[in-house]
Amino acid sequence: MPTLRQLEVVGIVALVLGLLAFAFWPAKPLHEDVTPAPQIVQVDHSVIAQRAPDAAPPPAPHLIPKGFHEVRRDTVTVAPAPAAAASGCPPVHVDLSLVRDGTEQRVVASSPDGQVVSAIDVPIEAAVIPPAPKPWAAGLAYGTDHSVGLWVDRDVGKLVLGAQVTRQQDGKVQAQLRAGVRF
Repeated sequence: MPTLRQLEVVGIVALVLGLLAFAFWPAKPLHEDVTPAPQIVQVDHSVIAQRAPDAAPPPAPHLIPKGFHEVRRDTVTVAPAPAAAASGCPPVHVDLSLVRDGTEQRVVASSPDGQVVSAIDVPIEAAVIPPAPKPWAAGLAYGTDHSVGLWVDRDVGKLVLGAQVTRQQDGKVQAQLRAGVRF
């Protein structure tokens, strides 16, 4: 039977571990609203682009740099100013792709109507790129019979696989294998 002092120590350790887990537990990410939305023309004639999500878009109209993947695609059509339109200048189409690798985002621009002369990307707010998942976990185990041990777990998709080795009070070593489902 554990003594009151041992129960206090276990309680304090559990409290400290709980506080550490709470302090370092990552917040749930918020996902961007990507539902369809109409184009909005503003008072200054600037345009908030129409949002048209596509689960299977066609290939990008330009090369995507090696190591990057496309995360957003925009197409803009610009009509010439009245003076340029009078000289027969047709509307110009510009295709833009936001691409990302592990640590940075870039914009790729192209036009089927001509050559892009210059392009500037001005990051106003640095994007939060989620960290890579950590599939391993390890820790110490302590039983009510004063057994101590070590455990290790590995996430494999929705499965959690683990092993634990415990030294019991009588000196015997016990090994356990675990399998679970993440939900």
